[in-house]
Amino acid sequence: MPLPHARYIVVPHEGVWKINLNNQYYGPFPTEALAVASATDTARKAGDAGYPASVLLMAGTQFETLWTNVPE
Repeated sequence: MPLPHARYIVVPHEGVWKINLNNQYYGPFPTEALAVASATDTARKAGDAGYPASVLLMAGTQFETLWTNVPE
């Protein structure tokens, strides 16, 4: 059975930046850049442990993939 895909979604939330993973929020981060850096670092660690992982930035209703170890 394949491992679940870890999707770290960077979102503006209540005036700060947070990371949403499995509908749980992590942070807060004062800037988008710090949230993205933290999400990417964590996603890379998950990838090193064998999990498929991605970092997404939520912009309105769209998602932009910033980092992934999942082949297209």
